[in-house]
Amino acid sequence: MTNSESGRSEELATDDNRSREEGGTILDDGGIDTDARAGRSLGIDPDKEPDDQTKKEIEEERERRLDPANRPDAAEVDNTERTFDETRGKFTDAEDYDENEPPRFVDPENPNNEGGAGAQ
Repeated sequence: MTNSESGRSEELATDDNRSREEGGTILDDGGIDTDARAGRSLGIDPDKEPDDQTKKEIEEERERRLDPANRPDAAEVDNTERTFDETRGKFTDAEDYDENEPPRFVDPENPNNEGGAGAQ
């Protein structure tokens, strides 16, 4: 390591120690930036309610991002709030779900299925 490299790493270590002494690091708060000055350098008041135009832009961006057509391949989707009917192979809130439709995926050997082995 050269003298200049050594000096630079000492500077970084000193800066890191100084930031800890001044109130810790962002990781101390679980990785959330709690600095009250956040955004102010951009002229943003973080406590101010956004105007109607900004709200509209935020909502349009949210809709665009949540549109399934814009979802990347192999993206994970959270379906924990939905109920899946294993016997019909569909979510119960799907447009084409019909609870009167005969089950397509019933294993007669599986004792856990209605009408399966061991059912009475």
